[in-house]
Amino acid sequence: MITRNKNTKRGSSIIEIMIYLAIFTALSILVINSFIVILSSFNVTNMNRSLLESGTTSMEKITREIRQAENIDASSTDASLVLNSRDISGALVSTKFINEDGKLNLYKGGELEGGLLDDNILITNLSFKRITTTESQAVKIEMTLEYSLGKETKSENFYNTIILRGGY
Repeated sequence: MITRNKNTKRGSSIIEIMIYLAIFTALSILVINSFIVILSSFNVTNMNRSLLESGTTSMEKITREIRQAENIDASSTDASLVLNSRDISGALVSTKFINEDGKLNLYKGGELEGGLLDDNILITNLSFKRITTTESQAVKIEMTLEYSLGKETKSENFYNTIILRGGY
């Protein structure tokens, strides 16, 4: 007579292990894909924020300088803007905005004050259109900024028209 021991432990079969591995692999793939999508969304959101922040900040600086200017220098071109204004002591000061190698630089009195954009942002289009009427002067600005991060590239357009002081 053969007696069986009821206390014997039963192991897992290879089929059960394969099923567990398949379930674990599917869940791992879902988690990793979700992480990749979240990281990509973060990068796109960061690019948009940086573009809008840089564009808004630089437009505000240009607007403030134009509103404080007495007149537009005749040497201004579509690619650069030269403004004449007075400092606190009343001395004439020249302010220049220019696109140099994709960077928007500000010069005051011939001295470089610095760039107005983040390091990762380039200007792909910058134009200043002078508007002159019998009563006032204004400047229309068109600026396109581009941010590149790896394979992702985002560009944004900015527009503004500003009337010089004393023209309104």
